[in-house]
Amino acid sequence: MITEKVKNTILDNRLIENDEHIVIGLSGGPDSVCLFHILLQLKETFGIMLHAVHINHGLRPGAAGEDQNYAEELCKAYGVSCHTFFFDVKKIAKETGTSSEDAGRRVRYQSFFDVAEKISLETGKLVKVAVAQNMNDQAETMLMRILRGTGTDGLCGIEYFRLEKNRGIIIRPLLDITRKEIENYCEENHLNPQIDLTNLEPIYTRNKIRIELLPYLKENFNPNVISALHRLSRIAKEDKDYFNQRVDAMIDQYELNRVPDCVGMPLAVLRSQHPAIRNRLIMRLFESIGLSNDITAVHLKQADRLMKEGKTSAAIDFSAGYAMGISYGVVNFYKKKGNRKADHIEYEINLDGITEVFELKACIRVKILRRQDWENSKEEDKIGNNSIACRLSLDKIKASGCVLLLRTRKQGDYICPLGMKGRKKLQNFFVDEKINRQDRDRTPILCLGSEVIWVVGSRINENYKVEDDTESIILLEYSSKI
Repeated sequence: MITEKVKNTILDNRLIENDEHIVIGLSGGPDSVCLFHILLQLKETFGIMLHAVHINHGLRPGAAGEDQNYAEELCKAYGVSCHTFFFDVKKIAKETGTSSEDAGRRVRYQSFFDVAEKISLETGKLVKVAVAQNMNDQAETMLMRILRGTGTDGLCGIEYFRLEKNRGIIIRPLLDITRKEIENYCEENHLNPQIDLTNLEPIYTRNKIRIELLPYLKENFNPNVISALHRLSRIAKEDKDYFNQRVDAMIDQYELNRVPDCVGMPLAVLRSQHPAIRNRLIMRLFESIGLSNDITAVHLKQADRLMKEGKTSAAIDFSAGYAMGISYGVVNFYKKKGNRKADHIEYEINLDGITEVFELKACIRVKILRRQDWENSKEEDKIGNNSIACRLSLDKIKASGCVLLLRTRKQGDYICPLGMKGRKKLQNFFVDEKINRQDRDRTPILCLGSEVIWVVGSRINENYKVEDDTESIILLEYSSKI
């Protein structure tokens, strides 16, 4: 019965595909032993290879050694490789200023991912990490979050499937199984798992919820409270998925100005959204540039006030050096650089081909054409989707006697904007063109000395435009590498 339920959980949530390798976190306790044994029963069904990882945290002298021996012997009995690690978690916790619980979790998952990466390199196969959280763990997690004041997304609890950024994939096949079902399964199959007596002591918040709060709720309010909380998590997950679809569609439609460490969205668009969407947009845009944690309700309230006032150059700080600011009708989300200006970039343009601009993850392609060739070739139709292009008079560029450079701005730069008479300081041009303050030191410009002949993505110089008597034309295509 329980094996079939786990199989359905795997299928319904697409946790395992054929021909994958699964690394199982095997502590030796009932949950992980149950998961280990069930996946062995389903091994042929899914065509998978199993590997176990056991972590000795060094916290329970004697008992920790027994857990390790049990895990290793269990793997040996079933012909499964067992990777064992020892950590002095108490020492690590002291050195890092965290609790033993947090330190233990970090070293566990790091070990799981290290083994998964090694297996993937050796086999060339996709490797996932299976951990044994169950329905009771889900209920405990939700109650912890509720007591701490979670938002609705927090009610989703533990995910069946989670992609850890730059690390790997975690799956949780037992989330639809109660702890009682697990204990019964271990007993029926004579698995005799190890019991960690510290789980029975109210020394951590989770233990207190497990030992004191959940039994109280069962006895006095709802004997099926664990199932009720599990059902709530499923409903919250469906709502979260819907909101995420809305947010994804809006980002695809309205995202602006994406450069390293900065992304924008029109102020009017953000203002017009329901708070449920607006707050998620803010969090997702920050996440896209590296801030995925520590965005609080206070931050979101300040963001609302900032957008309501809508003043250009107004900004607020978020955590970890990130900020949100308004510039000419655009809300920008960015990582601050303090008082340090961006490093100056300068490249001499290769008139025979391509110039790589490594700092901006871009390149500039050059093509020289005679006027007749230009009129016949329709080069403008060949510009790529991620490119910005312009055409200029090569005759006038050569007549200047200056080297053609692609660089970022310097003191004294000026431009004669197309369609205007007279020169304008580049700083004033940036202000008039509403180029964001934080983008100005990274905006590429094509220059002859201090004269800017093209602000990439904006305007060319009136003095270097192609005219009726222009004989030689230079076509420049600036492309971002995606």
